[in-house]
Amino acid sequence: MLSSLLLNFVLAISLHDEVVAATKCTLPATLDARGNVWRERALHPTSPYRLRVEQAVEAIDDEELRRRASQVSDFGTFMWITSPQDIRAIPVVADEVPCDEILGLVLDNLPYKGVQPNSPSHDYDPKTADDYSSLFIEPLATLIRAHPTVAFAVIIEPDAFPQYFNATTSSEPTQRDMNLIRSYSINIPVALNRLNLPNVIMYFDVGHSNSLDWARHRNETADAIIDAYNTAQKPAQLRGFATNVANWNSWDLNPGEFARSDDSRDIRPKNERDFQHILSSALKERGLPDSATHAIVDTSRNGVIGLRWSWDEWCNVAGAGLGARPSADMGGDVLDAFVWAKAPGESDGASTERGGDDIGCRAKTAVKPSPERGEWFQKFFEVLVRNARPEM
Repeated sequence: MLSSLLLNFVLAISLHDEVVAATKCTLPATLDARGNVWRERALHPTSPYRLRVEQAVEAIDDEELRRRASQVSDFGTFMWITSPQDIRAIPVVADEVPCDEILGLVLDNLPYKGVQPNSPSHDYDPKTADDYSSLFIEPLATLIRAHPTVAFAVIIEPDAFPQYFNATTSSEPTQRDMNLIRSYSINIPVALNRLNLPNVIMYFDVGHSNSLDWARHRNETADAIIDAYNTAQKPAQLRGFATNVANWNSWDLNPGEFARSDDSRDIRPKNERDFQHILSSALKERGLPDSATHAIVDTSRNGVIGLRWSWDEWCNVAGAGLGARPSADMGGDVLDAFVWAKAPGESDGASTERGGDDIGCRAKTAVKPSPERGEWFQKFFEVLVRNARPEM
């Protein structure tokens, strides 16, 4: 009898072959970063994620919940690149993308990103930059060049910029801070430069509306982004920035989640909409071309607000719900699109990590027990569908 893993592989290949036969694109994909490409191309629903959702639906007993959950596979999600193996999985999916869709990728393996403050400190290893380039950036660029008829949207390193910026402004930087500063300064410009290809649109991840202290660092933050852009030789395919990927906030809640009254003068913007307008304006004022000051926002888990006690509670939050569906019908001058960068149903992280009950995946507000980051979490998938706003 075939193992479940082999059976899933066979089913995925079968579904992929059906999709490719129906949608194979032969025209070159040339993306103009001066305009909103999402108005012409929808985020691609990948066959591996569709299969995973279909299997999850089969495991649901409640008929109404099953009906709602079955709709999730109709919407596109991003594929995450956290290992070289993830890059090798992209071609089979790229082959199925039709001319009017775009394949979303998240590059997420910057050396020294996410190292915990209490982790052992070591001197910076120059080999990490060579590995990042040879194992991630160059293979990804080669893959994209080999698929000139496929449109790609790439989010560059979720949560890296807030960590980097906070490290550069620390009054007493640790060895961890200095390693991250050097890694970011070297590797991010390389990624922006090498992925600056005609069939790619790029978004520079900047965290979310409560990642940075805007009262003190608004202009300095914009300058740091522009420095990376200039070091990367001003990549024409950089469309702007992505928010709400590593942690999440409401798109337009007013006042903000943790405000006691109207927090319009709060140092940290009350919602992602205000945050995007503030950052976009600062970037323009500091000299970044208008074409590179637009944004996308991840709405895959921000449908319900008021569930947490602090911003540290970001992981598999109990009561969370799917937010706005992927769409480019925004009507604004900054936001390009709502997207689902985090695939609904994939765990934010394991409940055994970070060693504390107050933060992260062991927080009191987190659904537990949870599997490792990126692994399927059936219970949390059902939570997101059940609490979707608007309802599925």
